[in-house]
Amino acid sequence: MKQLDTPFKLGMQYDNWEFDLEVTQDRIEYYDSYKYVGTELNKFLSKHADETELLFNLDILEAVVITFADKSSQFYKSINLITTRNKEEKHHFCIEEFTKFDAQISCIYKSKNVYIIYAGNSLIKELVGSIR
Repeated sequence: MKQLDTPFKLGMQYDNWEFDLEVTQDRIEYYDSYKYVGTELNKFLSKHADETELLFNLDILEAVVITFADKSSQFYKSINLITTRNKEEKHHFCIEEFTKFDAQISCIYKSKNVYIIYAGNSLIKELVGSIR
């Protein structure tokens, strides 16, 4: 299987993007949330993202939430090209998950938005639950 290339590498320092980040409301307790306002890395699978949120703990990148707003289920299917392990579908809410090393990546389709979340295995469920 081809390795998935993610735009932000977990475990990297806040300093790497310090001037391209804007403080936003924290999504998860004990994690600082920032909106990535740069343009260079605002893509996933060659598709431009509408919003990218980076979550840090003690200045270490622990999770990424990439949002594609107002997209069809066809877009969701086109972006989710990875073989899935788990699948749950309920009322336009889809979760597809796969593992990359010690991180988990979830692709969610909810209310016409597509969310790509990647984080350590201990944090992923709380992040998926935070999608409103």
